[in-house]
Amino acid sequence: MNEERKRKQAAVRAKRLRDKRKTNGNNDIRVTLSPDEITKLYEVCQFFAYPSEPYTQVEALQSLIHRVHAEIPKIESDLGCCGKCGEQLPQGCAKLRQGGLFNGDAMCWHTTNRVRIMPPAKGVAQ
Repeated sequence: MNEERKRKQAAVRAKRLRDKRKTNGNNDIRVTLSPDEITKLYEVCQFFAYPSEPYTQVEALQSLIHRVHAEIPKIESDLGCCGKCGEQLPQGCAKLRQGGLFNGDAMCWHTTNRVRIMPPAKGVAQ
């Protein structure tokens, strides 16, 4: 088989795979990571897969998405409602008007507390 034919067949297979993924609603996301982030991702791949084979980078990122998403209800519960507008945090009055209905007011959560949604874990350096 000549090289030209092999390339054409590979292109057809790749297009078929892209079409299948698109039909299933899957999306490819490209991410640029620093060397430090790559090192941390490698450690995540190793750590969460023990004792079996390390996760691939894609598996590790998918797993992290599911883990963090599962924590949203607890974080919302911990944040509660804004004392100024009474709306569920972290959205608060921002769901009533872009930027927040009371943003700038000294009692508005968006003004005073939206520095960090998730407090750092104990003993973890950032």
